Amino acid sequence: RNSRAIATPVPLQTMRRSLGVLAEAYSKWERRAPLTPSHVSRLVNSGVEVLVQPSSKRVFTDREFAAAGATITRDLSGANTIMGVKQPLNGSLLPGKNYLFFSHVIKAQPENMPLLDEVLEKKVRLIDYECIREGGGGTTPRLVAFGEFAGMSGMVNGLRGLGLRLLSLGHSTPFLSIGPTHAYTDYSTDARRALRAAGEQVARAGLPAEYSPLVVCVAGTGNVSRGALDALDSLGEVVERVAPSELARLSALAGTAGEHQHKVYVCVTGAQDFVRPARPGAAFDRAEYYANPEEYVPCFHETIAPHVSLLVPTMYWDRRFPRLLSTDQLQSLRASGNKRLLAVADLTCDVDGAVEPLVRSTTIDEPFFVYDPATRTEQADLDGPGVLMLGVDILPAELPREASAHFAQALLPFLDALATPGAPLSAELSAATIAEAGALAPAYGYIGALREARERDEESQRALSGRDAALRLHLSTAEARAVAGSTVLRLNGHLFDSGLINAALDVVEAAGGRRRRRWPPRR
Repeated sequence: RNSRAIATPVPLQTMRRSLGVLAEAYSKWERRAPLTPSHVSRLVNSGVEVLVQPSSKRVFTDREFAAAGATITRDLSGANTIMGVKQPLNGSLLPGKNYLFFSHVIKAQPENMPLLDEVLEKKVRLIDYECIREGGGGTTPRLVAFGEFAGMSGMVNGLRGLGLRLLSLGHSTPFLSIGPTHAYTDYSTDARRALRAAGEQVARAGLPAEYSPLVVCVAGTGNVSRGALDALDSLGEVVERVAPSELARLSALAGTAGEHQHKVYVCVTGAQDFVRPARPGAAFDRAEYYANPEEYVPCFHETIAPHVSLLVPTMYWDRRFPRLLSTDQLQSLRASGNKRLLAVADLTCDVDGAVEPLVRSTTIDEPFFVYDPATRTEQADLDGPGVLMLGVDILPAELPREASAHFAQALLPFLDALATPGAPLSAELSAATIAEAGALAPAYGYIGALREARERDEESQRALSGRDAALRLHLSTAEARAVAGSTVLRLNGHLFDSGLINAALDVVEAAGGRRRRRWPPRR
């Protein structure tokens, strides 16, 4: 009568294991899935229940998933972990659940901050595929990614765009025979066949002397780069790899007739080609560059860009690093008479990023625009002056079946733990956990600070624009007119910061700048 019941822990292997698959809502073109019917079948046979939301646009039909043993249902509340490819609709997250998807929040991207707020409010555990890295390291290789398919798809579209741009400039080329990636049944046979045929045409008929030698520069050496190079190599024997040191020699042939008209030259560049040490005589050190990028200055615009016909950025970039190509650099290049750069296929779709002229993302429906650095304007009409830009943010979605199969295979080793309630997460999944229990994980706490800094910067920009700019700078109208066209440095601080402010002003004066101290108006 006095004995107490003792709760016996339930072994993890006897618990109900379950996974949910979201219907993608990000774009009408998003037809990928994190799991294929084949992988669902393997999971079901191992005792995992798989719940799949119905979708009429997914590349795999509901019937295929049902035949593999999945339960087709809109209600995923019974799943221990819910997976999608891209971000779910705002307001649709289930409280307290585990979610996996590409969240695009780790750079505090403004458009996704409402989603992050919802994650925190609903105490969701968010695991981002982008952060699943070998051993849970910060710089080790990514393990679950679509990268190579972004490279393949983007390169096909990039070559097509190059053909369209050359047509706008008055030249019909074999690249016009290349269709949009999504028009091909698959990449491995159908798209490669089209690329091979285009390469054979280049070898036979050649390219216009005015835009030869045609040089494709792939910037970066990771997964996306490998996919892009696979597509380029599919052009066949017409492709010739060259080192950055050979580019000037090729440019010397520009506008002349010769064998170079029957080639597509491909140059792969890395960080050592993007920047040089700011210290005279210092050698490039990769580890130092990534640890202290402020010790390096850009050089790509001087040494590589002047020789390139099609630029293909594939590497990671954030605002700590110098841009690969700024708008000012592109404007100066073209103003000098060098108009060799015809197109940029930014396979990272990093708007206002490494290539500053990518001022907006593009869509699978309308993948291109032309940016004119002289007027700082962009237009959908491909016939205008400037450089053609490609910036589609869901390039692998154009190869949905192959990309999904590759992705699911990479994800498979992590699924048992994700399906099991209370199971410990691997080092890889733990390190990829952005938030849980209503708070950012310590490794991602910087997102809050980065977000605040971005919001302050936006507020400052708003404050410095419009009719009240002079008032907000505490300048009179006459003073504002006097400094028009100059770089204005505003230093704000507390009285106790005066030593630091004075030191900064000494630097300004030593560089030939003028200083004027003003106290803010009393309030």
